[in-house]
Amino acid sequence: MDQPPKLPVKAEKRRKLFLHKLSGLWVFLVDNAFFGATIATAGLALPISCLLAFFTGGAGVFFIQTLINRDSAKQAFNKALLAGVLSGIPTSIAGTIYGAWVLRMAGMSKKDIPVEEPPIDVQASTSQDESSASH
Repeated sequence: MDQPPKLPVKAEKRRKLFLHKLSGLWVFLVDNAFFGATIATAGLALPISCLLAFFTGGAGVFFIQTLINRDSAKQAFNKALLAGVLSGIPTSIAGTIYGAWVLRMAGMSKKDIPVEEPPIDVQASTSQDESSASH
């Protein structure tokens, strides 16, 4: 009997994402933290907030990319520079094209957002023997 020819197995190559998911999250957290506080100062601390957000966002992404994602120092620096610029923009990038780009580059989607589910209602039930023994 002749066996049918085996079809070549398609090798699934996992594509390495541009940004680690933690890097994408870090950019959003830094961006919102610094510019939420700037609103409280009526914009007077805007230049300081921009610089701090730039350095904090860039440093965080650099460390995440080098330590967790194992990027080279040059790759991590380039990504950190981009993240610093996006973090330093004096407005929230959430809901903008820049925010969507960060989410896409980090591989995040709606499926990554946890869905809040109602708590499970667990009721303790005792057997009739235990309840009758206590009476």
